Amino acid sequence: MKIGTHGTLTQRLLVVGLLALALLARLVPGERMVDDAYITFRYARNLVEGRGFVYNPGERVLGTTTPLYTLVLAGLALVTGSSDFPALALLVNALAGAASVGLLYALGRHFADHWAPAAAAALLWAVAPHSVTFAIGGMETDLTVALLLACSYAHVTDRPRAMAVCSALALLARPDTVILLGLLWLDLVLARLRKRQLVGVFREGLITLTLLAPWLIFGTLHFGSPLTASIAAKSVTYQLLPMEGAVRLLQHYATPF
Repeated sequence: MKIGTHGTLTQRLLVVGLLALALLARLVPGERMVDDAYITFRYARNLVEGRGFVYNPGERVLGTTTPLYTLVLAGLALVTGSSDFPALALLVNALAGAASVGLLYALGRHFADHWAPAAAAALLWAVAPHSVTFAIGGMETDLTVALLLACSYAHVTDRPRAMAVCSALALLARPDTVILLGLLWLDLVLARLRKRQLVGVFREGLITLTLLAPWLIFGTLHFGSPLTASIAAKSVTYQLLPMEGAVRLLQHYATPF
C-alpha cells in the first residue's frame, strides 16, 4: 500500500510539474503579438465598448476566425475591467496550454499501462515551438487544441454528452476543427450502429446543435453567414506548389524553441 501511495503521489507531482512547465513556457517569454491577433482583439474591444460584434462600427463583416475566443476575451475584459487584450490573451492561452498538457497526460494514461509515454506526450506539447509561438502571439491555437483534446478524451472514455458540448465549443473556436470532429463523430456513429443505439447519437447531436444555434442564428442575421469571410480570403492567398508545401512542412518542424 505504501508503494502504491508513493507512486500515485509521484505521478501527481509529475503532472503538476508538467502543467507548471506549460504555464512558464508561455508566460515567461512575454507578449509577442502577431498581426492577426489584433483583428480578434478589435472585435472584442468593440463588443466591450458597446459598438457590437464588428471590426469597424457600422460594417457587419466577420473577419475573425474565432468567435469563441473573441467572446472569452470580451468576457474577461468586462469581468476584470482590463482593456489589455494582449495580456488577457496570454493568460487564456497559458491556461489552455496547461489544460492541453493535462489532457494529453490523461489520454496517454488511457492508452498506455505506464506513465512514461503519457508524460512524454505532455512534455512535448508543453514546449512545442509552434504552440508556444502562437500562444505568446495572441492566437487562439492553444484554446482550440485544448477543446479538441477534450473532445477526444471524452470520446475514448465513452462520455458522448461531454464530447457533444466540447464539439460545439471547438467549432466556435475555429471552423476547421470539423476535420477531427468529423472523424470522432463518425467513429461514434459506427459504434452505435454496431450496438443498434443510434437514438443516442441523435440526442448528442442535438446537444451540439443547440449550443451552436445562438451563433448560427446571430451570425446569419448579423453577418449574412456564421462563417468568417477570411476563409475565402485565405483559400486564395495561401496557395503553395507541392514542393513549396514540403519545404514549408520541414521549416515548421525545424523551428527551434
